[in-house]
Amino acid sequence: MRLLTPAAQVERGWLRLDDCTNRLAAALARAAQGKREQLAAARATLVQRSPETRVQFASHQLLALWKRLQAASPASVLNRGFAIVRDERGKPVARRAGLRAGQRLMTEFADGAAPVRVEPGA
Repeated sequence: MRLLTPAAQVERGWLRLDDCTNRLAAALARAAQGKREQLAAARATLVQRSPETRVQFASHQLLALWKRLQAASPASVLNRGFAIVRDERGKPVARRAGLRAGQRLMTEFADGAAPVRVEPGA
């Protein structure tokens, strides 16, 4: 076994110190990156659960429901060119088979209603 000179021992010590410094810096960088990722995940969770996000989500749901309700409303049907025919009691007439000659009906359009009478043979 050969003994190192004092200068070689100092050089070897500097190399070991430099190696330890590099490994410590890499370990600290990895740890910091891991903590940044944890913070980002926690932030995303908080944003997802925030009252503002929940209110926005509920608002979008209500708007979608309102649009569905509007599309199914009688006024929307009338605006698309259809009419609603009602009998003397105001009930909608669903079938032609229930009509009789001379019966008075009310036909409702998008811009108002008009009285009609069932003609014989119709």
